[in-house]
Amino acid sequence: MNYVDGSEGTFALTVEPFVLGLVLLAALMHAAWNTILKTGGDGLLMFVLIKVPTMVIAVLVVAVVGLPSMASIPYAIGSAAGFTVYCFLLIWAYRVGDLNFIYPVARGSAPLGVALLSGLLLGEYLSGPGLGGILIISAGIAVLAYHPQTLARHIPDLLRAVSVGLCIAIYTLFDGVGARLSENVLGYTAITNFFAGIPLMIAALFMRGRELADFLRCEWKIGILGGVMMFSAYAIVIYAMTLTQLTHVAALRETSVIFAAVIGTLILKEPLGVKRIFAATVVAGGIILVALSGS
Repeated sequence: MNYVDGSEGTFALTVEPFVLGLVLLAALMHAAWNTILKTGGDGLLMFVLIKVPTMVIAVLVVAVVGLPSMASIPYAIGSAAGFTVYCFLLIWAYRVGDLNFIYPVARGSAPLGVALLSGLLLGEYLSGPGLGGILIISAGIAVLAYHPQTLARHIPDLLRAVSVGLCIAIYTLFDGVGARLSENVLGYTAITNFFAGIPLMIAALFMRGRELADFLRCEWKIGILGGVMMFSAYAIVIYAMTLTQLTHVAALRETSVIFAAVIGTLILKEPLGVKRIFAATVVAGGIILVALSGS
């Protein structure tokens, strides 16, 4: 296995099967909690419903493992701010645009943003195969969103979706650096989750009022399920970013779009179709290239 030494620590430049499996598991859980979010109606209430359990888990985790190093706190705050903007942009994009267009474009554009930002700011440059794998993954995800008339009719939706992807790239970058400085990955994951929940709670209290309490009381079981998956998926991704390049993790995480397509077919009874099968095949090829690539 190849490693690089940097100010943030020592991490692998190739993706071992263990790390690959972890990130794909996180992608599956991400797709699952997003399915809960997407089928729940009011986007803000659903985000809070899922986020509240992660805040409770965060408090319990910090009580057990303690806080991360102070050097990582500014990055946790930056990540939480980026995640908050991401949440509100996503809610807005879903409200005015088509779900089957917004989600794939947002998730597919994020790895490219991470590749660009991590190269410019952290000096983490990809090899040819690694970059090719990420481009292939993004292309496969984009296939899910493509329709001959979609781009011409929905340029505003495209811009909103790419903005969501940029937010994902920004908070991923914060998390990658913060986790390496934290000396306590679980503690870092916990405080970032807690910080990210506060603005959503405040917004929901002001915008929904009593409706929020009633919604939480009625839907708490599904909220706990979604919250556990959200926290677990996030913790896995944060840990993986301490072991390998941010761009690798970001690309592999966005395979959640393919898992979401499978969940939509099996659970929501959406048609699978040739396009989804082709997209899954393309993404699988990209994963192989990323997993095997070095620097």
